[in-house]
Amino acid sequence: MASDYILRLIDQIALLLAEILQLRKFGRAGEAQEQISKACLKNIGLPFALVKRSAPETILEMLATGGGTQHVRAIMLAELLLQDAELSESAGQKREALISRAQARAFIAHNLGQLSPEDQTIYRAKLDALSHSDVPSKDR
Repeated sequence: MASDYILRLIDQIALLLAEILQLRKFGRAGEAQEQISKACLKNIGLPFALVKRSAPETILEMLATGGGTQHVRAIMLAELLLQDAELSESAGQKREALISRAQARAFIAHNLGQLSPEDQTIYRAKLDALSHSDVPSKDR
Protein backbone atom coordinates (compact mmCIF):
# COMPACT_ATOMS: atom_id res chain seq x y z
CA MET A 1 0.00 0.00 0.00
CA ALA A 2 2.76 2.46 0.92
CA SER A 3 4.67 1.59 -2.24
CA ASP A 4 1.57 2.40 -4.34
CA TYR A 5 1.39 5.80 -2.67
CA ILE A 6 5.08 6.43 -3.31
CA LEU A 7 4.71 5.42 -6.97
CA ARG A 8 1.78 7.82 -7.33
CA LEU A 9 3.87 10.60 -5.78
CA ILE A 10 6.68 9.89 -8.22
CA ASP A 11 4.28 9.92 -11.17
CA GLN A 12 2.78 13.21 -9.99
CA ILE A 13 6.14 14.88 -9.65
CA ALA A 14 7.27 13.60 -13.06
CA LEU A 15 4.21 15.18 -14.68
CA LEU A 16 4.71 18.36 -12.72
CA LEU A 17 8.38 18.63 -13.67
CA ALA A 18 7.42 18.18 -17.33
CA GLU A 19 4.89 20.99 -16.96
CA ILE A 20 7.45 23.27 -15.29
CA LEU A 21 9.99 22.54 -18.03
CA GLN A 22 7.37 23.37 -20.66
CA LEU A 23 6.53 26.67 -18.96
CA ARG A 24 10.24 27.54 -18.77
CA LYS A 25 10.69 26.64 -22.43
CA PHE A 26 8.00 29.13 -23.42
CA GLY A 27 9.37 31.89 -21.19
CA ARG A 28 6.60 31.71 -18.61
CA ALA A 29 8.90 31.86 -15.60
CA GLY A 30 6.31 33.34 -13.26
CA GLU A 31 3.90 30.50 -13.90
CA ALA A 32 6.71 27.96 -13.54
CA GLN A 33 7.66 29.46 -10.17
CA GLU A 34 4.03 29.35 -9.09
CA GLN A 35 3.84 25.66 -10.04
CA ILE A 36 6.97 24.94 -8.00
CA SER A 37 5.42 26.62 -4.95
CA LYS A 38 2.11 24.79 -5.35
CA ALA A 39 3.83 21.44 -5.89
CA CYS A 40 5.99 21.90 -2.83
CA LEU A 41 3.03 22.56 -0.60
CA LYS A 42 0.88 19.79 -2.11
CA ASN A 43 3.48 17.02 -2.49
CA ILE A 44 6.08 17.85 0.13
CA GLY A 45 3.79 19.44 2.70
CA LEU A 46 5.90 22.56 3.15
CA PRO A 47 5.64 26.09 1.77
CA PHE A 48 8.41 26.65 -0.77
CA ALA A 49 9.25 30.02 0.80
CA LEU A 50 9.97 28.20 4.08
CA VAL A 51 12.20 25.70 2.27
CA LYS A 52 14.15 28.53 0.65
CA ARG A 53 14.74 30.26 4.00
CA SER A 54 15.65 27.14 5.99
CA ALA A 55 18.79 25.08 6.36
CA PRO A 56 18.61 21.65 4.70
CA GLU A 57 19.01 19.99 8.12
CA THR A 58 15.88 21.75 9.38
CA ILE A 59 13.87 20.68 6.36
CA LEU A 60 15.13 17.09 6.68
CA GLU A 61 13.90 17.06 10.29
CA MET A 62 10.49 18.25 9.11
CA LEU A 63 10.38 15.61 6.37
CA ALA A 64 11.26 12.89 8.91
CA THR A 65 7.79 13.27 10.40
CA GLY A 66 6.39 11.85 7.15
CA GLY A 67 7.52 8.33 7.94
CA GLY A 68 8.22 6.12 4.95
CA THR A 69 7.75 8.88 2.40
CA GLN A 70 10.49 11.16 3.73
CA HIS A 71 13.14 9.98 1.26
CA VAL A 72 10.89 10.29 -1.77
CA ARG A 73 9.70 13.71 -0.66
CA ALA A 74 13.30 14.86 -0.13
CA ILE A 75 14.21 13.81 -3.67
CA MET A 76 11.07 15.50 -5.03
CA LEU A 77 12.05 18.63 -3.16
CA ALA A 78 15.54 18.43 -4.64
CA GLU A 79 14.01 18.28 -8.13
CA LEU A 80 11.84 21.32 -7.39
CA LEU A 81 14.88 23.18 -6.07
CA LEU A 82 16.81 22.35 -9.24
CA GLN A 83 14.00 23.83 -11.31
CA ASP A 84 13.99 26.88 -9.05
CA ALA A 85 17.76 27.20 -9.56
CA GLU A 86 17.29 27.22 -13.33
CA LEU A 87 14.62 29.90 -13.07
CA SER A 88 16.81 31.99 -10.76
CA GLU A 89 19.79 31.60 -13.07
CA SER A 90 17.70 32.71 -16.06
CA ALA A 91 16.57 35.77 -14.10
CA GLY A 92 20.16 36.70 -13.28
CA GLN A 93 19.78 35.76 -9.62
CA LYS A 94 23.03 33.82 -9.33
CA ARG A 95 23.08 33.75 -5.53
CA GLU A 96 19.56 32.33 -5.32
CA ALA A 97 20.43 29.72 -7.95
CA LEU A 98 23.51 28.72 -5.98
CA ILE A 99 21.52 28.36 -2.77
CA SER A 100 18.83 26.25 -4.44
CA ARG A 101 21.45 23.97 -5.96
CA ALA A 102 23.23 23.61 -2.61
CA GLN A 103 19.99 22.66 -0.91
CA ALA A 104 19.15 20.18 -3.67
CA ARG A 105 22.59 18.65 -3.37
CA ALA A 106 22.16 18.26 0.40
CA PHE A 107 18.78 16.52 0.01
CA ILE A 108 20.08 14.15 -2.66
CA ALA A 109 23.25 13.32 -0.75
CA HIS A 110 21.35 12.66 2.47
CA ASN A 111 18.84 10.31 0.81
CA LEU A 112 20.93 8.62 -1.87
CA GLY A 113 21.36 5.39 0.09
CA GLN A 114 17.59 4.97 0.43
CA LEU A 115 16.96 4.96 -3.33
CA SER A 116 16.72 1.99 -5.64
CA PRO A 117 19.96 1.02 -7.41
CA GLU A 118 18.66 2.53 -10.67
CA ASP A 119 17.74 5.79 -8.98
CA GLN A 120 21.06 5.86 -7.15
CA THR A 121 22.84 5.80 -10.51
CA ILE A 122 20.75 8.73 -11.74
CA TYR A 123 21.18 10.79 -8.60
CA ARG A 124 24.90 10.08 -8.23
CA ALA A 125 25.30 11.67 -11.66
CA LYS A 126 23.20 14.64 -10.53
CA LEU A 127 25.33 14.98 -7.39
CA ASP A 128 28.47 14.98 -9.50
CA ALA A 129 27.03 17.62 -11.82
CA LEU A 130 25.94 19.74 -8.85
CA SER A 131 29.40 19.50 -7.31
CA HIS A 132 30.91 20.87 -10.49
CA SER A 133 28.22 23.53 -11.05
CA ASP A 134 29.30 25.50 -7.97
CA VAL A 135 32.87 25.95 -9.17
CA PRO A 136 33.38 29.43 -10.64
CA SER A 137 33.89 29.18 -14.40
CA LYS A 138 37.47 30.56 -14.21
CA ASP A 139 38.40 27.58 -11.96
CA ARG A 140 36.91 24.86 -14.17
